[in-house]
Amino acid sequence: MKVLLVGINAKYIQTNLAVRLLRSYAERHSSAVRCGQATVEIAEFNINQNTEAIVRGIYETSCEAVFFSTYIWNRAMVFRTAEEIRSICPSLLIGLGGPEVSWAAEKALSECTSADLILRGEGEQTFCEILDALPYGRDFTGILGLSIRNTSLRTENRPVMENLDSIPFPYSIDMPDFDPENKIVYYESSRGCPFSCSYCLSSLDKTVRYYSLERVYADISFFLENAYPLVKFVDRTFNLDPERYLSIWKYIRDHHNNTTLFHFEIAAEYLSDEALVFLETMPEGSIQFEIGIQSTNPQTLKAVDRPAHPMVLADKIRRIPKKIHAHVDLIAGLPGESLEKLEDSFDFAFELQPDMLQLGFLKILAGTRMEETAKASPGYIWSRYPPYEVIASPDLQYVDLVQIKDIEQVLDNWYNSGLMRNCIHTLVTKSRNGKAFSVFKDLAAHIRAFYPDGDLYLPRKTADAFACMANFLETYYRESGGILEYLRYDFLLQGKPGCFPDWYERRYDKKKHDAALLFCGLTGPGLESRKNSYSRTEYDEFFNIFGTGRNAVLFVYNIKKGEEKKVRTILL
Repeated sequence: MKVLLVGINAKYIQTNLAVRLLRSYAERHSSAVRCGQATVEIAEFNINQNTEAIVRGIYETSCEAVFFSTYIWNRAMVFRTAEEIRSICPSLLIGLGGPEVSWAAEKALSECTSADLILRGEGEQTFCEILDALPYGRDFTGILGLSIRNTSLRTENRPVMENLDSIPFPYSIDMPDFDPENKIVYYESSRGCPFSCSYCLSSLDKTVRYYSLERVYADISFFLENAYPLVKFVDRTFNLDPERYLSIWKYIRDHHNNTTLFHFEIAAEYLSDEALVFLETMPEGSIQFEIGIQSTNPQTLKAVDRPAHPMVLADKIRRIPKKIHAHVDLIAGLPGESLEKLEDSFDFAFELQPDMLQLGFLKILAGTRMEETAKASPGYIWSRYPPYEVIASPDLQYVDLVQIKDIEQVLDNWYNSGLMRNCIHTLVTKSRNGKAFSVFKDLAAHIRAFYPDGDLYLPRKTADAFACMANFLETYYRESGGILEYLRYDFLLQGKPGCFPDWYERRYDKKKHDAALLFCGLTGPGLESRKNSYSRTEYDEFFNIFGTGRNAVLFVYNIKKGEEKKVRTILL
């Protein structure tokens, strides 16, 4: 009997850890698998594919049972796929699991009429017992953690797994269904979260459990030995136990391969002084952090049962070494946070100069205490469809959230992307009130007015975006002409221009460009030809962006075949 585990990811580069954990656990613990009565395979797709392709992919495996890993981003596609594969294969056993159905199983069964089973909670043991029962029919009544159609049976919840080491490592070098060079590797070293943030499903499982350090070291060694580019720890709060998390970081430091980057979600306010000193010793490119600020409003943080230490948090974030990429998060739509309060939170986060500032929107997730709060609070309106985002709150009207959406778009496309990072940072510094939120609000309004279609969300050519920003500076910041110098600098950071736009004042000197190539060892006897060096470099001069006065900069672009597209700047 062939059983298929299906993951439908949000993007091509993502992978599904859950289905791999289920398969690895079943291969060790299922008697049906060990005896050859059942085999478990994985099929991964993404939401950008059409349903027909996914249905065909499932059908062509000739499986007798299929289980879908279900999340906010793929719920609609999973339900639609289940309905269509059911019409083609009437006898197929169809099961759903994952956070999007686990906490509201009966509702999911009523909406997805083709699903036979819902696996609630952690699924490894439940899935294993289903496999062992399948060769003898479809009687699953003795299996914990199941909601079953037609029988109206909801078995008791299954206790969480205490010994996580019993789950075998889910990756291997000969996996035909995985491409680590082009995809993110997801990994867990713990489960559960001790915090009680009311909007988060992780708050429902406060039993924090860990894989043994020996096991984690062995798993990290595998990633390092095989030079996986990016490994993302999915632990909800990685830095809970100082002795443990420092031991893991030390292991990465002492064995790093100068290739693999490990991503961690941390609560920065709990970083010890010892940890901050230790981080100075980490190799550049070895680790990066995602840090949730969410809000700086004490009343809001109290309302969602989140620790309120904004000043401590700010101090710790500033002390994280700059060589470690730091990504911070805010959430719009939380209780008690008006537009004015959100503006304060945004300005606070921007002032920390994180490598990325993500402005997200509150999602009212089924099963969370936030759902209860929203239902009891007149003024909360949210989408009844995934991702269940807030449309209005008692403190934010719809028109406010629309404006915040525009700001998020500009933030992501023009700042977080690195497109105009230096220009926008300087723009905020030199603006009338020094408030980042106000600058982004004005910029979003200008973009809508600048483009004839008035659409902020259409993809734009890089040259058009820079022309829009140049027009914005000319219209509103003519007295701060120095900001345009940073826009010129950002423009050359994007790659060697084919031509220069009208707004760009070029200060090019061919003799100085030639001298710079010789000075930097990019051309000369036995080196790259002058013609090739010119083709992948640019020279220009800027006023007052590296201190005072006029500065010459050589931009070196890696445009050789096989090289990653990056730019190196040399201040002359």
